[in-house]
Amino acid sequence: MRPAGKTPWTGNMPHLASGDPAAMTETVFTGRCLCGDVRYTASQPPIWVGHCHCESCRRNTGSAVATFLGVSDSSFAVTQGERSFFESSPGVRRSFCARCGTPLAYEADQFPGEIHLFLGSVDEPNLFRPQFHVHCAERIPWFEILDTLPRYPGFTSDTDPGRPHC
Repeated sequence: MRPAGKTPWTGNMPHLASGDPAAMTETVFTGRCLCGDVRYTASQPPIWVGHCHCESCRRNTGSAVATFLGVSDSSFAVTQGERSFFESSPGVRRSFCARCGTPLAYEADQFPGEIHLFLGSVDEPNLFRPQFHVHCAERIPWFEILDTLPRYPGFTSDTDPGRPHC
């Protein structure tokens, strides 16, 4: 979901401000599905946070845009229940709760070492501020974007930076 070369997220996470290596092994944030059968933790801050406008993510969530947090898959752990998976295209796995249907994550071969969690499944989504929009070429035209975040037509930023994409 992230554009190529995107730098790590630099949000406000005061509990990590000490720089204490022990703090990095503790839970940084948690999440769950709607019914609570599946719960997870992440032991490191997100690498990035962004909005995706692609048709696949819209269909997967039933919404006009999907917002993700990219985290290291080594920092992610399911602490309760078990995720179900759907292979939406070759090399792409989308996980969800089999009981309530909540979409939880996106994993793809093209992003090794990362898992992209849906912001809507995070227990405290207000802690994370998006940094960019991707797949703006697929944006629903009536969905107005009023922020000033960078916008990319696909995954990468190798197009004319002066041309609006969303």
